[in-house]
Amino acid sequence: MSETMMNFADLLDNNEQMKPLNELIEQIMSLPEEGLNEQTIEMLGGMIAGAITPTVKEQSVIGMINGFEEMGHTKATAKATVEDSKNEIKSFIETLAPSANKRVLLDKVFDIFFDIFDTAVARYHSASITLPILLEEGAQIPTYAHDTDAAADLYAADTVVVPARSCGNMIRTGVHIALPEGWVAFILPRSSIGAKTPLRLSNSVGVIDAGYRGPLGVLYDNISDSDYTINKGDRIAQLLVRQSYQFKPVEVDKLDDTERGETGFGASGK
Repeated sequence: MSETMMNFADLLDNNEQMKPLNELIEQIMSLPEEGLNEQTIEMLGGMIAGAITPTVKEQSVIGMINGFEEMGHTKATAKATVEDSKNEIKSFIETLAPSANKRVLLDKVFDIFFDIFDTAVARYHSASITLPILLEEGAQIPTYAHDTDAAADLYAADTVVVPARSCGNMIRTGVHIALPEGWVAFILPRSSIGAKTPLRLSNSVGVIDAGYRGPLGVLYDNISDSDYTINKGDRIAQLLVRQSYQFKPVEVDKLDDTERGETGFGASGK
């Protein structure tokens, strides 16, 4: 047995979190061969596949990405690490010498892990998700103007007159999104709004948390002496989606010293 295979075998035996997987492998290997007909294999395979819910998969993917970050992986080294792990697991399966039927079931188990591995690598450093979007009447789905754009345009769902010298005018987009856990969205101004109109975002940046399922609204101030009309279908803001990380606050008596120290506003000059 190679060193990598021994590592995976040891992990199954000694890691408490791997205990359910170890037990599942043992159960599959102990199944009586005479009871493994095509119908039984299909039923057991469905049960195995259904054991990993979308929520559990998403949490596992986020956990792997966090692990890549902690270990300082580049996209290339993360991919190489995942490929090594997949090869290690495949080699481990060979050491079990499963029958053809049991091999089908073991492959179904580890295909789930391989899918999580591949999803984590695909997202790492170029993270992307499929974003469920619900549209109210009159709403338009957010779109990217160019393939290289970081943020998608949000559109006005109604024609609205923003009164002169007014604040906090809610512009409806009619867009609802379902961010997965570990992701956050930001509503940002478009540069053309700031350069060509008297409108300014009231809250500068809107933060959309993963648990929010309400409509995305855009708050605008009108800093001019004239009313301003936003027409239905106008691009009124940008939606930026990113992974989010919570910090753990730890109170200390002293912070480490740096060259800059406590110098703040204007510290680097005009």
